[in-house]
Amino acid sequence: MNVMRAVLAHRHGVPEEVLDVLSDLPVPRPGDGQVLVRLHARPVNPADLLYVEGRYGRRADRFPTAVGFEGSGTVEAVGGGTSAPVGARVAVAARGTWGEYVLAGNDDLVLLPDELPHEVACQATINPVTALSLLDVLNLERGAALVHTAAASTVGRMLLPLAERAGIRCVCVVRGEERTEELIRLGARAVVDGGSEAVEDALREHTGGGADAALDAVGGELGSSVLRCVRSGGRFVSYGMLSGEPLRITPDSLVFDDIRVEGFWLPVHLARLTSAERSRLTERALALLSDPRCRPVVGQRFDLSEVRRAVALAGRSHRGKIVLTG
Repeated sequence: MNVMRAVLAHRHGVPEEVLDVLSDLPVPRPGDGQVLVRLHARPVNPADLLYVEGRYGRRADRFPTAVGFEGSGTVEAVGGGTSAPVGARVAVAARGTWGEYVLAGNDDLVLLPDELPHEVACQATINPVTALSLLDVLNLERGAALVHTAAASTVGRMLLPLAERAGIRCVCVVRGEERTEELIRLGARAVVDGGSEAVEDALREHTGGGADAALDAVGGELGSSVLRCVRSGGRFVSYGMLSGEPLRITPDSLVFDDIRVEGFWLPVHLARLTSAERSRLTERALALLSDPRCRPVVGQRFDLSEVRRAVALAGRSHRGKIVLTG
């Protein structure tokens, strides 16, 4: 029997405490409509950590549970009714990618160009799709002022060149000021320290009195401060919860200021699209990864056996996406 390694969580909790690597799991066989992918790289995304912690939109229905929502590799075997050729390089969006093999459906695969390395390609199905979709949902006019928290994240960095090309004035909120020059080069009009006591004054100054829209991946006090800086009739989109703290939303901002507050979760957004729209979005995401200004920065690489070290680092401030190999 062929066996494989895979990262499993034996309960919800702190990732570096509840994740284990099993090395004797059977390699699954693809059934009808399934493709077996041999994975080569997997990113450590906030969604992965939230899932392990039990704070994600999907919770495990039993334990141990497979971990990881995206990765890239090569097609190893196929079942009936599938179109992906054996040996094809693919990105895959399926739960359980933090293993050496994963089963996926045809619709979960993205065929990759040869020139895209796996450590970049493994990030094809979440962050670039999120960046594109957030701007699609907002549909801002040229000249609009957009405030974005967690702007030094992978999604934040991808958003900047896209917003600049669309004529959107992006005001970035980050922790500290060490990324200011880099974000300005990517297209930010201004960068604000989210830890400053004067963050609201700075945001109002750089947006000309108030933002037309805000994208918040942090929540907590910072997200609440950003919400207070959205102009009357503007929009506030929450798409992350990096702080782990709730937003403070008061009725007066909704009623008297006519601010539209909404959530964005990629699986729900994708489910609303037609097959043709999803295909076009995938094409745009691959083009984004091939753009030097938008290509994600890869940080440290860890073998699957070092997953606890990897998730511990991913939970702290660092530069570049943590990637699991092996």
